[in-house]
Amino acid sequence: MLFAYLILVVPFGIALLIAVVMRKPGCAHFGGILGLSLCFVAFGILHFTATDIVVQMLPTWVPYRVELVYLTGVIEIALGIALLVPKCRVIAGWFCIASLLAFFPANIYTWLADVPVPGHDNLVEFIVVRMNYQLLMIFWAWWFAVRRKNYSV
Repeated sequence: MLFAYLILVVPFGIALLIAVVMRKPGCAHFGGILGLSLCFVAFGILHFTATDIVVQMLPTWVPYRVELVYLTGVIEIALGIALLVPKCRVIAGWFCIASLLAFFPANIYTWLADVPVPGHDNLVEFIVVRMNYQLLMIFWAWWFAVRRKNYSV
C-alpha cells in the first residue's frame, strides 16, 4: 500500500519543487495529474498480473469474474492514459471518480467475507487503509482533473 501512496505523491512532490523553483504553478498541477495517471496504469496492470487476488475480491455470485477483472484493468489503463491528454482530462477525471466509487463495494465484500489478501495479515487494517486511499484518490482526481484550472499542461 505504501507503494501506491508513493506513486501518487512522488511525481506531485517533484513537480511541486520544480514549480516553486521555476515559478510555474502548472508544473505542480501536472505532477498531480501524472501521479494519478501512474496509479491508474499500475492498478490496471495489476488486474493482469495479480488476477487471482483481484478476482477473490468479487463476490462469487458475480458472473464472469475473471473477464470483469480484465475489463476493469483495461479501463483503468485507458483512464490513466486519458488523464495525460488535456482535452480528455475532465471527463477522464469524472470516470476515475466513478470507477473508484464503483470499486468500493469490493472492499466491503473483502472485509465482510474475510477474503485473504496475500502479504496482509491484518485484513481490517488493509481494507481501512485501502478505502482511505481510494477516498484520497477521489479527492485527487477531482482536484487535479475535474476542477477547472487554466493550466496548459
